[in-house]
Amino acid sequence: MKKTYKKSLRSRTKTKVSRQFVNTRVPDWAVSFLESRSDLASSSMLGDLRMLSRDAQSAMEHHALGVLRDKQLKSNEALRSGAVRLLVGLLPNTFPALEELLSDVSSPLWYEVQFTAFSALDRDDLTQSDQRRVLALIEHYLMNVKSGAGYAAWKAGDLLGDEWNSAETVKTLEKLLSSATHVAGRKAALHGLEHAIKKAAPSERESLFSMIRKAASTDPSAEVRKEANLTLEGIGCHHLRARQVSGGSVQPG
Repeated sequence: MKKTYKKSLRSRTKTKVSRQFVNTRVPDWAVSFLESRSDLASSSMLGDLRMLSRDAQSAMEHHALGVLRDKQLKSNEALRSGAVRLLVGLLPNTFPALEELLSDVSSPLWYEVQFTAFSALDRDDLTQSDQRRVLALIEHYLMNVKSGAGYAAWKAGDLLGDEWNSAETVKTLEKLLSSATHVAGRKAALHGLEHAIKKAAPSERESLFSMIRKAASTDPSAEVRKEANLTLEGIGCHHLRARQVSGGSVQPG
């Protein structure tokens, strides 16, 4: 079953509301629908959405975006979560909205929105083509994210290494560990690789530990080097300790 996460952090940054949605009122019925379903998986929300009239269904994407572009409405945790989960559930039609949410780093609670979006993404709900598009968005996000606020970047790495784990996502995490522009992205990749180590076959763990050992010695950030060393010591999600063997290769201890 898809895991859900609830968070309640706050931000002091100022919002930038799109002109299109200024003074747009979200109707009470839409608020009630989103707020009362904040803990549901996105796919379950779609089942309830189909019970509404066609006009109401077609308006819900607009209303969900209205919630996330209104400072007061967005501050309601349940309402915010319901709006994000609905937009994720409406993929692929809402890819432009998801791209907007993942590029926002200034409006209030942007990191809460992103954390919820990553938590709501369920691979089984998407076609292969849409999965690739999501993975490209997450890779771009982690390659450029500057802040680890609200554990949003952490959750993106967690998603790639755990819930969406595959040979493709592990390669993406390896790329991000060495190439992500900022510390937040590289730390998120490291966290994802901790999950990947736990899921990997013994023969695959050696190469993962080797990459992490390289980060522990060469990453320009002391913070990343410290996290990588802790991972090698088995402190993290995998609880497997790397050990040095003859010839310089690395194996789980």
